Amino acid sequence: MHHSCGSIFPIIDDLIEIGADIIHPVQALAKDMDAENLKKNFDRKVAFCGGVDAQYLLVKGKSEDVVNKVNELKEIFPTGLIFSPSHEAILPDIPPANIEAFFTTINQTK
Repeated sequence: MHHSCGSIFPIIDDLIEIGADIIHPVQALAKDMDAENLKKNFDRKVAFCGGVDAQYLLVKGKSEDVVNKVNELKEIFPTGLIFSPSHEAILPDIPPANIEAFFTTINQTK
């Protein structure tokens, strides 16, 4: 698993070549690091971890926004995504309702 914040899109192929199996995080607010772009360019080459924005969405978004984002990510990555906040932390400024929405939606099947 390779961790690097920010836009690492230009070097993801290099990371895969040297043996990275998982890229962390899917930091959607960084240039070219949105889930759709990563899926389009690296599907089945590597798994990803992250995807749920911890800088804005989890902190300031509404619970229904969190639900919508998790469901969107489920559609984009039916496999190959380890769901987590984009920065792997549930910080104190995230409302409990958004944490509940995050975990509940991940565990729901359609």
